[in-house]
Amino acid sequence: MTLNFTVHYTERLVPLTRLQLSTQTKPTSDDGALKSTHAMLQGSPSEATVQQSIDFLRTFPVREGKPGLQSDSEELVFYNAVVRKTIFNMYALAVDLYLEESSAAQLDAEWWADIEQSTWSVALYLLQSLPSRLRRVLQLIQTRKTSVRLSAFRPSSITRFYWNAAPIRLNPFMVALFPYLRDQPSAVASFTPVIAGKSTRPDSLVALAEKVHGGVMYSIQRVVSLVLFPLRLAREECQLRRKELEKVRDERAEVLGNILELRSLLANGLEADFNVSTTGSSIDNQVLTEFLFKFAVVTSGDASQKAVLPLIEQLLNAFKNHGILHDAYLDAHDLRRPSRLTLLWPRLFLLPPLTLYCAKHIYASRATLADLMLDVVNTVQNFFKGWLFDPIKDVLITIRAGGEDGVIVRREAVAADLDSLERMTLALAREKLSYDSTQLEALSQQIRQGDLTAVLKIYEEDIKNPVKSAISGTLLRSMFIQVQKAKVDLDQALAGIDKLLKSQELTFAFVGVAPALAVIYVAGGFLRGLLSIRPGKYGGKLRKTSVWLAMRRIERLLLFQPKLLHHRLLVLSLAHLREYALTSLPARSRLREGFLEDIEILEDPGLRRSEKLRIIDRMWKSWGKELGWYDLAGGGSNR
Repeated sequence: MTLNFTVHYTERLVPLTRLQLSTQTKPTSDDGALKSTHAMLQGSPSEATVQQSIDFLRTFPVREGKPGLQSDSEELVFYNAVVRKTIFNMYALAVDLYLEESSAAQLDAEWWADIEQSTWSVALYLLQSLPSRLRRVLQLIQTRKTSVRLSAFRPSSITRFYWNAAPIRLNPFMVALFPYLRDQPSAVASFTPVIAGKSTRPDSLVALAEKVHGGVMYSIQRVVSLVLFPLRLAREECQLRRKELEKVRDERAEVLGNILELRSLLANGLEADFNVSTTGSSIDNQVLTEFLFKFAVVTSGDASQKAVLPLIEQLLNAFKNHGILHDAYLDAHDLRRPSRLTLLWPRLFLLPPLTLYCAKHIYASRATLADLMLDVVNTVQNFFKGWLFDPIKDVLITIRAGGEDGVIVRREAVAADLDSLERMTLALAREKLSYDSTQLEALSQQIRQGDLTAVLKIYEEDIKNPVKSAISGTLLRSMFIQVQKAKVDLDQALAGIDKLLKSQELTFAFVGVAPALAVIYVAGGFLRGLLSIRPGKYGGKLRKTSVWLAMRRIERLLLFQPKLLHHRLLVLSLAHLREYALTSLPARSRLREGFLEDIEILEDPGLRRSEKLRIIDRMWKSWGKELGWYDLAGGGSNR
């Protein structure tokens, strides 16, 4: 975070520190040391380069045989450039230092807050930190030469401690287990449960039952309280560390805000001309001196020096001491996160025996597992072949065939039945009705349209004398023609159904392959999420949660803090948002550019608090849904 943030706030000052040579500058032959120092300062700011630059500037004007610097010499130009660059590097180092400390405190505070909110996380943390707590107890025993007696573990001693209703008193062993109790004795309270009221009716079965019930409930509550009491102490420890880190964060963020407020004064000082005295013993720049004086007051609270170079040297020493004191404070109050080994030792301790047990179990069941794996392989093969590849192949065949073949009946069979009906009807009409060719052709068209009026007339005449017509007439022929007509009608109905099914054949084919595709999609997503090492969209849930907390912190500062104070404390949260946008949002996207534009507006010190609140509200509306802030908050959009 510090790199992007520092570049954002210091890149506008870089042109003011560049070397500017004019045509009237007189070259000098004795400026190699200045040029090498100037070249050294062009790299990334560091305490070592600043210290070397200070040592060189302290000795350069008064070195033996040098009366001073000429006002129009090239050596003076390089000298001024070195001073400018030294001051600029000092300013960049201060921004880096306080931003790094406040950011680290913020991240650690969020880590302790996550532990504090979950009982399971507190219990896991208590287990992870158990070796260090026991080590402190052993050190206490060794220091005080206290002997642990076996009588302390007798049932009578445990019972006396168990049934004692008095509040727990702090003792060295408890303080060794939970060091925060040394400074917070009021945080410990009795874990004594509420004692049931006594019965007012003595010498009765009801009173005896109440006494027994009260004793049982008291015992259960006492056991539960005794078991949960270490978790309560561990939770309070996490809570205290979170609050201490938030205090450190606010203090460093306020100093950082004050440093950034001096940026305009530094810019004015760098723009001013350096007037070096003829003796070369001092630098005459009131704006720059004023900046350094205020800079020293903000960072170290001491500005006893009045000259430029002593002030720079004082500031560098103050930064070194500040870093040492900051680390010592975190170590003294045990505010840092536990080490990786501390967090991983339960897994490292349990992993070998679990691995050995699983290996033995697998080896003992190798035959069963081999059969199981064979079944799994066959199932996967059949799934891909029968439910994926074959249905996809059918889809391709359907697309290529174009729906020509029938599903229920073929067109040739329907045409053959219709031709048979036509021949039977025309033969009957020719023999019975004596139709000529013209009439037969017209009848053929009527048959194609499903009109059998001529046959029906013959049938109507025949059924008047059914016995006679059945023996010598055409009753049977007309009935067989109607049976053939019913068959043709049935074929045509089936052909219609067949046409409907054929039009939806591609849909049915895709429906058949859809379940297999859905299974492949779900399984592939699960495996991709299981094997992927990349973070989720826009940085993943953890980073989005951190940004969501930063947004809430900005809004809270704007609502409840005075104007000057909230502007200073906003710096850290805005740096957090900027770092998130530069590292997690898509490059060259409207989302990233719009997000950075809103941050730029919030960084404007001239903007009123009400206007910044409107910007915050716009950011909730614009980016809340896309970045998943409403889901993190546990609800939908209420804005």
